[in-house]
Amino acid sequence: MFYICVIRNKNTLICVLIYVKLSSICYLISRLQVSGHFAKLTTRKPATRNPPSHNVMKSKEYQVAVVTFFKNHWFKLSILLIVLTAFAGKNLNVDFRLNAPAKSDKPTHNAKPEVKPLLHTPPEEPPKKIQRTTEADHYIAQENNISKTGLLSVFRKNDKHELPGDAQLIYASDAQVRAFVGRFKKVAITEMEKFNIPASVTLAQALLASQAGTSVIAAQTNNYFNLECGTTWDKAHSTFDGACIRQYETAWSSFRNHSEHLTQGSLQHLTHLDKTDYTRWAKGLELANYSTDNLYAEKLIRIIEEYQLTMLE
Repeated sequence: MFYICVIRNKNTLICVLIYVKLSSICYLISRLQVSGHFAKLTTRKPATRNPPSHNVMKSKEYQVAVVTFFKNHWFKLSILLIVLTAFAGKNLNVDFRLNAPAKSDKPTHNAKPEVKPLLHTPPEEPPKKIQRTTEADHYIAQENNISKTGLLSVFRKNDKHELPGDAQLIYASDAQVRAFVGRFKKVAITEMEKFNIPASVTLAQALLASQAGTSVIAAQTNNYFNLECGTTWDKAHSTFDGACIRQYETAWSSFRNHSEHLTQGSLQHLTHLDKTDYTRWAKGLELANYSTDNLYAEKLIRIIEEYQLTMLE
């Protein structure tokens, strides 16, 4: 392994080199045995008759003393050198890297900015639902003079004619109304499954037109929706107040002919509406001029909500 040391101060570099050299010397001296080569020099017998001089003996004693001192205090001397190096090189800046070249101070022009990962991944947005636009929607938008974004609030009250909150729409008793609903609810559900007409709207129309089956027209003609003859009806009919009213043999025939009437001609576009959206159905009937009453949609909605006819759907 190679360690690279980058030092940005000349004086500090010199101190570090001196420290490394002295540390090596101290370590080598500490490994020597005093009784070794240097000890032999001090205890060697004179080879000749001439005894060693006093200065030579003194020099050898100094050498032994120095070796002994370094051997016993080499660690303290190393610490002292480190402290001196720290004071001498106040601007010391060392960068140790393992098996890597020294870091350059020059900025790189092609360096890419560091991209930090996000702490939290943002949740994925659910796909937006696309509302289907049908022929009925275009018809309602055109007749009501509103944009596509206003189709959600297609039902709006007439500013000139508002239905009073205490207005009585059905003059039959509650018992008669409950009996009428119980009698024809299965018929209305059958017509809804076959023609996609809300059962609540069918019953509300029948309740309002026949007054829960108590009107003269419903009693004499089995016509629970007050459908007029028009130009295509060539079957049995009756006249009431100068108007030609269709006549049926059974009540079921009246409900079936009513369903066929809503799915043909200028009203057939209403079948594209959701069969559970009674509000838009009521407004669509009013806009298609099913009735001349400009409060017809509001009356149907109030009857549906008052008698909870949506429970049938």
